[in-house]
Amino acid sequence: MSTRSTSPARRLRALTESIRPKDEDVILERTKAILGSKSAVQAASALLKNVGTLYRMLTDRRFSMQWSTRAMILGALVYFILPTDATPDFIPVVGYIDDTLIVGWVIKRLAREIDRYKVGSRAL
Repeated sequence: MSTRSTSPARRLRALTESIRPKDEDVILERTKAILGSKSAVQAASALLKNVGTLYRMLTDRRFSMQWSTRAMILGALVYFILPTDATPDFIPVVGYIDDTLIVGWVIKRLAREIDRYKVGSRAL
């Protein structure tokens, strides 16, 4: 079954289950490149803000979290960096709608963990 015909949530679940710790550096490097690219400027600012929060959580080595949480965040970042996900990112505006839904779903699902990160990072 093609992953393009599955829902974004199912595709995220499949991506999350396939991610291994050795994949993290490549995912973070590609996410950082997209966050700094001109094409990312076309994306909604809320999407970029949320991706930035997830990215900072993963790269802040003072903040610890369970592997399942890291894998979920990495899955969302993989979905974000894939140019040919459910709605291809090269389609102006519309291309980032599914990315926004996936990243928003992860943000909502990890709200407590994100709050814990924000409180801890302010204390430093």
